[in-house]
Amino acid sequence: MTDHRDGQRRGAADNGSDGIGSDGDRLFSEANAWFFRLQSDDHTAAERAAFAEWLARSPAHADAWTDVQSLLHDLKEPARAAHRDAHRAAYAGFRSAPSRRPAAAGVRRFAAAMAVLLVVGGLGVWRGPTLYQDAVADQVTPAGQRRTLTLPDGSTAEMNGGTALALDFRDGERRVRILRGEAWFHVARDPDRPFVVDGGAGAARVLGTQFSVRREDGRTTVTVGDGLVEVSAHPGTDSRAPWPDSVRLHAGQSAEAGPLGLSGPRAADPAVAFAWRQGQIVFRQQSLASVIAALNGQWPGRVVLLNDEAAERVVSGVFALDRPDAVFDALERGLGVHATRITPYLTLLR
Repeated sequence: MTDHRDGQRRGAADNGSDGIGSDGDRLFSEANAWFFRLQSDDHTAAERAAFAEWLARSPAHADAWTDVQSLLHDLKEPARAAHRDAHRAAYAGFRSAPSRRPAAAGVRRFAAAMAVLLVVGGLGVWRGPTLYQDAVADQVTPAGQRRTLTLPDGSTAEMNGGTALALDFRDGERRVRILRGEAWFHVARDPDRPFVVDGGAGAARVLGTQFSVRREDGRTTVTVGDGLVEVSAHPGTDSRAPWPDSVRLHAGQSAEAGPLGLSGPRAADPAVAFAWRQGQIVFRQQSLASVIAALNGQWPGRVVLLNDEAAERVVSGVFALDRPDAVFDALERGLGVHATRITPYLTLLR
């Protein structure tokens, strides 16, 4: 029986590509995607097994993975890489490459790898606090996933993607800390035990109602769907004590706590504020830059805007969070930008 890998090697030699060209670029892109995915702290055992199977599929797969690691090695040692000639810097990991390899393919692959690795480098800084939050949280949802919890007192918490919660229901307390992200709470009424949600810069205290709390960029935003919620910019440790600098919110109102205290109450549109609970995201006359920031909070991976002129273009629309291609299609048609999917976890907008 002929080994299928021998057949693949012969096929590559017969077409003169030596595994490069469209097949080589594809494998290099797949290797980038695997690298990016395996850096995520929410990757699964099944994905690790799938990667091992992908890696063993052929020598070309193993070579593509080695190429990505070679690029990483050189990028991590810029002093050493700086002394190499431009050809070797561009083709790190391809030291034995025959001269017939198309230069354009190598440049495309290097550019793609650089884009991925730059984003991964950024994520390394960006995910530092995330890793700590996940370690101390009781409940975590990865980006792009939502989950509903039943809390010890019978209340429910619906967690948006990319959310981490710490729970404290000991000694009669009903307290939730949002370490990051957003959650919707339907609180079981208990006049003797206030329910407190601490979002860092501010907190919400209720007896029984429905509301959401979002923690983002050092700010805490509370939006009420039903009932009455007290919001404080500086909550005390005693949930029963009076709170300074506080406001009361009714249904359809929101307030924000930040470094300068409270702002609000102001009117809130439930169709916008709570759209994520139906798997949607709504934009109304928002800049493309802010839209991308919102999408990056909802999806795994990153969307990177390379077109500075497009950053302030205005976006309006209702998009399904589980259909990123439809979102990119709408942005391309409406704003004239072009989306390039480098990997499933990296999209460039130009």
